[in-house]
Amino acid sequence: MKKGLIRFFKGPNLTPEIRHTYRRHMAQVVCQATAEGILANAPVIALMGLNSPDWQMAIEKTISSIGLFAVIYFSGLMAFRKKMPFFFYPGMGYAICAFMMGLTENPFLFLTMWGCGTLFDNMVRPAMAVIERFNYPVETRGAIAGEVRKWSNIIFLISVLTSAILLQMVKDDPKLMIKAQMLTAAALLGIGCLIFRTVKVKEDLEPITRQIPVNAKKIIVDSYHIVRTDARFLRYLAIGFFDSFGGMVSSAFIPVLLTKNLEFNYVGVAVLIHIIPCGIGFLNTGYLGQWIDRVSTWKSWGWIRLGWAADSLFLAAAYLAVICCPPIAPIFPYLSSISRGVIQGGSYILWWEVGINHFAPPGGDTSRYMGILLFLTGLSQFPAPALGAWLITSSNVGVVMLVGGAIELLSAALSFREDRREKRDERLKTMTTFEHSFD
Repeated sequence: MKKGLIRFFKGPNLTPEIRHTYRRHMAQVVCQATAEGILANAPVIALMGLNSPDWQMAIEKTISSIGLFAVIYFSGLMAFRKKMPFFFYPGMGYAICAFMMGLTENPFLFLTMWGCGTLFDNMVRPAMAVIERFNYPVETRGAIAGEVRKWSNIIFLISVLTSAILLQMVKDDPKLMIKAQMLTAAALLGIGCLIFRTVKVKEDLEPITRQIPVNAKKIIVDSYHIVRTDARFLRYLAIGFFDSFGGMVSSAFIPVLLTKNLEFNYVGVAVLIHIIPCGIGFLNTGYLGQWIDRVSTWKSWGWIRLGWAADSLFLAAAYLAVICCPPIAPIFPYLSSISRGVIQGGSYILWWEVGINHFAPPGGDTSRYMGILLFLTGLSQFPAPALGAWLITSSNVGVVMLVGGAIELLSAALSFREDRREKRDERLKTMTTFEHSFD
């Protein structure tokens, strides 16, 4: 027991060179997690503090997906250029958007700026994935990502709860508190970017002497060639489309269900959407990262996507229970939160950080593959919130949750099918065996 606790808090064993990156990475994550804990209350702030109509909950997801369309171009540019600027400048853009959120009391503009900030955050993802691949060894990459995500969860948890408590204390006139919190988030995001900028990226600069693709047409043609010639990656994209689409149909409207149908306040919503999931994530994400290193990416995704489906379907059951049996209705949001907490850390690690390494060959193609994946994410997320908004205005929020959960369940089934397919090839057994096959 004692050894387990020591190992839990100590983290992975790293060489001094790797620890140089790890410490700065962790410091940046602490700043960003604190800021994002504040920003995570943005939809409830818009609903309860700025009197936003329900359909405006789709604004952030819709705008943020546009950044994922642009990622395919920036990823192509990044393939033969230094990676850090592709992290730093969009990251500072995120900070500026948070600053602008603190200057408006209009719910539409507030949510629009939040969407623009998330847009910039999405554009950072390929650069972060490539920097991690250059600076962390493949054998411990998942464990490091899990460790970083674990502490990110606990910092986020403390931040979102503190933010919600402060908002609840001034619920009758929260506008000054909203401004103060948004400006604090902006400062933290900027500080985090400045810290991470000091990381020395172990990139091979020799390819920069080759012809650099500077036009959008060539980048798009190169990306299309990857998709056309890599059938395995194409299947990853197709199944990921269903997963992302299903999640985005329902996720933007969870605050509507909790505040208007189940009548939770700022703190109650924060506990259900963030505190419980992040608390569980703090305890299990480090172990999830180690598990991801040992098993097939498809197997990991199958179980994780099953958890996302349960999350949405429990919320659909909560809506039904409000109508049929109100006393048991609050049980289902808690079950939903537990399901989300068990899997969300692993989902983040696979989608945004290391999962692409089970498909992209080592080298410059990593950023291209990641760009294509994020473009696909944008392609799925752009119409999904609009579908959710249409469903909520034409029927009810319970139908929104049911449709999202059914689509996520389909993606889980398809992931398990791919896991069975690839078991026959030893080269594809794990990310480590795949990467070593290029040695």
